[in-house]
Amino acid sequence: MRVLVAPDSFTGTLSAQEAADAIADGWSRGAPTDDVTCVPLDRAVDAVADADLVVTGEGSFEFRSLSDTPLARLALAAAGAGLPCLVIAGQVHVGGRTAMEGGVHGAYAAAADIGSVEAALADPTGTLTRLAEGVARHWGGR
Repeated sequence: MRVLVAPDSFTGTLSAQEAADAIADGWSRGAPTDDVTCVPLDRAVDAVADADLVVTGEGSFEFRSLSDTPLARLALAAAGAGLPCLVIAGQVHVGGRTAMEGGVHGAYAAAADIGSVEAALADPTGTLTRLAEGVARHWGGR
């Protein structure tokens, strides 16, 4: 499977490139046969046609994330291409129905996965990598 990884920065902890690298590393561990490509979020819409799955993210996935943001445009482009779009975030404050209406098929929170915001912030790269690995085991290799 061809996986497009294009997160925004995790403000205060990881740059967009650091977040992309952590997600790609975790994804490759969880679904080693998948072909993972990292693209800057502001250019990701153009890369959707070459993907089977889109993974994006940010520090806090909120309702505003689905309103005229690069993440929202990417999710809608993926939906328009018939592709699932996943969000891997530090925290998720959007319900499943709202996320789906915005083109997001699943949203995963690092803070919930590790147990607290404080624990996630203590090792943001490791936490994000572990979460992406778990998500890849579920979604990868299709």
